[in-house]
Amino acid sequence: MDGLIKRFTSFDKLIATSLIKFFYWIGIICIVLAVIGAIFAAFGNGFGSGLLGLIGAPIGGVLALVFWRFICEIYIVVFGMYDRLGTIEAALTKK
Repeated sequence: MDGLIKRFTSFDKLIATSLIKFFYWIGIICIVLAVIGAIFAAFGNGFGSGLLGLIGAPIGGVLALVFWRFICEIYIVVFGMYDRLGTIEAALTKK
């Protein structure tokens, strides 16, 4: 427990990548629930629009999942660049 508090209060290692992974899974759950809700809402407007929603909502969900993955990967790359720049700076200051 003491190590967790020390890790949280020091900025030697960033916790952002762990948080991004957590929010990634939360986003996936939200997208899946939104697709299911859109399908039910489409059927609430009638059978014809329900069939259209049955086709369109999963397609939109897949596009949303790809976009969400892309956004999360961008954040992980940015924080990874920060970590690598710190390593490069430490290596340059040793010499």
